Amino acid sequence: MNRCRAAPALSAVAVAGAFHLGPSVVSLGQWTPLRAVPWCRWRGPAVPLVAITFDDGPSPDTTPLVLDRLDELGLTATFFCLGAEVHHHVELVRELVDRGHQVETHGHDHDHHFARGPRWVARDLDRSLAALASAGVSPRWFRPPYGQTTGGTLLAARRRHLAAVLWSSWGREWAAPDAAAVAARVVGSLSPGAIVLLHDTDILNPPGSTRRVVEALGPIAEALDARHLRAVRLDELVAP
Repeated sequence: MNRCRAAPALSAVAVAGAFHLGPSVVSLGQWTPLRAVPWCRWRGPAVPLVAITFDDGPSPDTTPLVLDRLDELGLTATFFCLGAEVHHHVELVRELVDRGHQVETHGHDHDHHFARGPRWVARDLDRSLAALASAGVSPRWFRPPYGQTTGGTLLAARRRHLAAVLWSSWGREWAAPDAAAVAARVVGSLSPGAIVLLHDTDILNPPGSTRRVVEALGPIAEALDARHLRAVRLDELVAP
């Protein structure tokens, strides 16, 4: 092999790899004190507000349970919806909005961006935006599935005027033994400006996961009151 030709080829591969996987380091932001970088956010400003967010829905089996509990507790939230679910439950998306909550995009198919190229990511995001448009929603935020953020993820979001957002606190309810464990995990990382990740469906989680979330919302609300924090929509916490 001609070494002069091999070197540029290897360089091109290295550049492509860096573009694809380099931005993935943003997933580490939840374990740092950083609030945001120009291309991604984990926390809002250090104000006495918190954004509670839900991923993967909507689901007619579990999302209404979450909505009713939020109403009982006087909490507002932000729902990152999958386009694939929105297609089947447009009226439920409209109900989310009518009940005072914010709806944003979680992509269309809940797939790993690390295993997908930029074209697939762009098409997936376009499909999710079309689904939400049918419900009268124009997203401003994008949370990639699994928090996997590649170069293609960020480029697709930027070109569609969407800001990427991850989280600083999460319940990991799919792995929790009970609601108390979910609440303890969230409360342990609650602070001014926190962005909390939970799920409003068991579509991608073990059965009973969302039930644990519903039961954990009460202790979470109590912790918010004790710390003089108020749960608000993401757009009330921070502008994209």
